[in-house]
Amino acid sequence: MAVALPPLVSKHTLPLATFYGEWASALAFVVLVLWCATLRAADGAARSAATGAAAGATAGAPVGAATPAGVPFVTAFCLWLIALGTGATLAGQPDVTGSRSLTLAALLLATGAIWAGHRYRRALDADVVLTAFATAWLAAGLFGTLAQWVQLFRLEGDSFGLVSDYFYDANRRLWGNLNQPNHQATVHGLALAASVWLASRGKLRALPWLVAVALVESGVVLSGSRTGVLHVGLAACYALVAAWLARSAQDVAPASARWSLRAPAGLVFAAAALVAMLMLLQPAIKAAGQAFGWSLFDTMAQLQAGDQISARGALWAHAWAMFVAHPWFGVGWGEFGWAQFEQLARLGITVEMSLHAHNAVLDLLAKTGIVGTAGVALFLAAWLWRVVRARLWRADTAERARTAAALTWLAMLCVHSMLEYPLHYLYFLLPFCFLLGWLEPAALAVTRMPRALATMGPAVVGVAAALVLATMWQDYRRVEAREYASPARVDTLPAPNLWFGQHAEAHRAELAPLTADGADAWLPPHIAAIHLLPTPTMIARGAWLLALNGEPEQGREWLERLRYYYRGDEAAQFARVAGYCEGVDAARRPREFCEWVQRRRAATPIPR
Repeated sequence: MAVALPPLVSKHTLPLATFYGEWASALAFVVLVLWCATLRAADGAARSAATGAAAGATAGAPVGAATPAGVPFVTAFCLWLIALGTGATLAGQPDVTGSRSLTLAALLLATGAIWAGHRYRRALDADVVLTAFATAWLAAGLFGTLAQWVQLFRLEGDSFGLVSDYFYDANRRLWGNLNQPNHQATVHGLALAASVWLASRGKLRALPWLVAVALVESGVVLSGSRTGVLHVGLAACYALVAAWLARSAQDVAPASARWSLRAPAGLVFAAAALVAMLMLLQPAIKAAGQAFGWSLFDTMAQLQAGDQISARGALWAHAWAMFVAHPWFGVGWGEFGWAQFEQLARLGITVEMSLHAHNAVLDLLAKTGIVGTAGVALFLAAWLWRVVRARLWRADTAERARTAAALTWLAMLCVHSMLEYPLHYLYFLLPFCFLLGWLEPAALAVTRMPRALATMGPAVVGVAAALVLATMWQDYRRVEAREYASPARVDTLPAPNLWFGQHAEAHRAELAPLTADGADAWLPPHIAAIHLLPTPTMIARGAWLLALNGEPEQGREWLERLRYYYRGDEAAQFARVAGYCEGVDAARRPREFCEWVQRRRAATPIPR
């Protein structure tokens, strides 16, 4: 449930479109962490031994014995980032956007997810846990695809609120309930790998497997995602690995069951079917779209085009420039957008406004510098070495099969993270961390706590998590209400107390009338709003306030930067500022600045 339900949450609102899905994921994993605190390794060992005997396994030691008790070593990468963020706060660095607080909260929860995964590995049968995980991903992929088909026929209004609205009319890339087509494609990729695991365990026979794969891959096509195509290839490679491992599996007898895919030949067939199905569905859905006017995005045409990464390359160049300018500790969490805005003219690269680098390594370098990135890289590389050594080289076939499935899911999320930032979303980050802990073969031994303290610890964690989630829910509902209220009502509504206050202030600044009398009061909120999200409108408003405050050169600089934004509307913003100039008394008007704006407005072509 913690994996399957959050990607299906259909409600998306401003200012944070994915809040409800991520909040649901946080709640589900808090419950999971608290529940796993009640598990005991002895129970899991008994289950594992019973399951192994039933399957004729000869691995020898039960799961609980193979995975030591304690704090899994891989939590170190989360704790390292938490230490960096806490250090920045203690050093007095302002959290202008509030992102540092939210990131620290997410990292604490991620640490809990790693611990939960490790504890599940000790306490429950490994096959049972992995099969439950796979079933959840497959369910999420299937229901996500159904949501896409509902959106294809524009039936969201008849879905009882179970499917989010899709509001584009051309080049449609249907996003299910995730509000982002590449994210939906990644869920589909995870579902395809899950289907291979279930087939290799005999949980899915050939016919239902083919139906499930056809449905999920139709979702990949409807998403218009190149990432989804990569995921299909990864799932096919995993099927081949599973086929190779199945050659020496000891439970061969069930593999001969009718329509089973457990045998090596069946899994090779699955690998071929994954690729063939996509090759058939792409042209079929494209032809149907042209015949029925679905206005779908043509993924294959884009894949065949020459330029694949120029837009990403511009973002990566900006991220690298941030790292070069701040090599040790980076620009900080929540400051990527502002740093990008400040270096636009210096780099002279046309770029899409973004708050992230769309590449996990460059994003870490830009935001946390060498110190943060080196720590994360070191801890994760050590984790990978331990996993390869203990769960691949020295393991039996059954353990290798489980590890291959888990590593495939992690690889899909890592591949996506090289092109975007899925791990910034809790419904991807928390399952990712759970799998890290589940695979971790080593742990730091902890002295056995007194019974009272062991009982009180989960209770304290539960109360703290409940307070955080409850206050987040309340504050988001408040900032959401202000976002959708009429300008006259905004100030009559309650403001958020602990979380998302920066979003409320940014919205209030955007609605404020820009007069000469209030220019000095409204300039700082506008600068803070641009730190949060540097939109062309707020940049233009901020430039005008700078001019009114006696800084016309800085205002010009801000407006000049608009031409470097990939999706900027430079002409519209010059027209906006020209309107501000006309609305101010001549005596208080920054004359030279306004004359420059008029000249630039006349010289700036209007986009068609």
